[in-house]
Amino acid sequence: SGASTGQQRPNQDAHFSVETSDGLVVGVLDGHGGAHGAVASQAAARAMSDWFKESANVSKLRVDPQQALSDLFLTGHVAVLDAMGRSTGSVDRDGKWASGSSEVGSRVRTPLDPTTKQPAEGGTTATVVALVEGRHLLIAHVGDSDAVLGGDPLDGSNMVNAEKLTGDHTPCSVAEYVRVRDLGKSGASLEFVYDCPDADMLHVFDTPPGGGEPVVSAEAAEKADLRGVGYKSVRAERPALVVGPAPVQGAHAPRLAVTRSLGDPFLQTCGLTWKPEVTLLDLSEPVDSLDPLILIVGSDGLWDLWQHDEAIEEVIEAGYDLSTPEGVKTATEHLLDVTKSKGEELLGSSTDDTTCVVISIVREGAAAKAGASQGAGTTAAGKRAGSVSADDDDDDWA
Repeated sequence: SGASTGQQRPNQDAHFSVETSDGLVVGVLDGHGGAHGAVASQAAARAMSDWFKESANVSKLRVDPQQALSDLFLTGHVAVLDAMGRSTGSVDRDGKWASGSSEVGSRVRTPLDPTTKQPAEGGTTATVVALVEGRHLLIAHVGDSDAVLGGDPLDGSNMVNAEKLTGDHTPCSVAEYVRVRDLGKSGASLEFVYDCPDADMLHVFDTPPGGGEPVVSAEAAEKADLRGVGYKSVRAERPALVVGPAPVQGAHAPRLAVTRSLGDPFLQTCGLTWKPEVTLLDLSEPVDSLDPLILIVGSDGLWDLWQHDEAIEEVIEAGYDLSTPEGVKTATEHLLDVTKSKGEELLGSSTDDTTCVVISIVREGAAAKAGASQGAGTTAAGKRAGSVSADDDDDDWA
């Protein structure tokens, strides 16, 4: 189950899972941009899932994971642009509008709004986690669909451990602000501002006189509070946007709540990027120190309502057998049911689409069926969807 939007519109979230010769791969995507959001997330999910079905691509993960995952996200980005162009029925055949780097332009035409003939708006976040050879996690992501790993410590302490495996690709991230500014002219036009409707732009960061590391503007944050901006998550994160220049004079200036995404063609020329942040994690230490060991990959509809350790604890304390596919599937449904209740209590009909994948990682022999058991679910407007699978290869853990 999942948190209902309370509105009759397409669910903009998507997820996929693929069992490869090396292990299990899961992905969570959260689309944005009106009607194009669902088109974007579904197109990327299909393309990225298909990419892992090619044995040569899976082999690349062992040799050069950074390049392999960059290729994967390029495939997803191109698929999004292609699907948006098919949806609008209009693409740039004259080469007037770019959609990012040169490797993108050589593979797909920029989708256009059929009325204005300017780049269409829309895209998706994407977080992909691959369990490779039973003992390594590869995490690649753009946007704010986070992956969190945690569990109960075996040392007898009563506090659940949890670690976010994904970086912050939001307008409140200093690292992303620096990345965009380091692009020079192409990134200079992208504004990082608090989400204050009908007000002058409140820039998130100040750069000290004479240069130096940018810092969060205390003055802008205070003004945002006075204007009732509030927080968008239980972690007291203020809503913020990147705002690009208008494509042509007098046109709407595109804006987005993330600094990396698949799609969003015009903003890709202003500092947004489809290129993922990639992390490699050896599971040897966590699998020896935490039991159960739980991985949750979710859209912001989940993580805006949960502290990371509390979500892990909710899955564990629900009391289901997390060493079996059935138990993990039921625990996933439980987490999403509680999330739905939280969202309705706090936000009413404004609750976001919510998608999550829960994976329980166990040593071989620790359960009747060894492997990584995973459950997934997503809903919008009261519709339910879910899946469950188990990976039964011969690794020490999977």
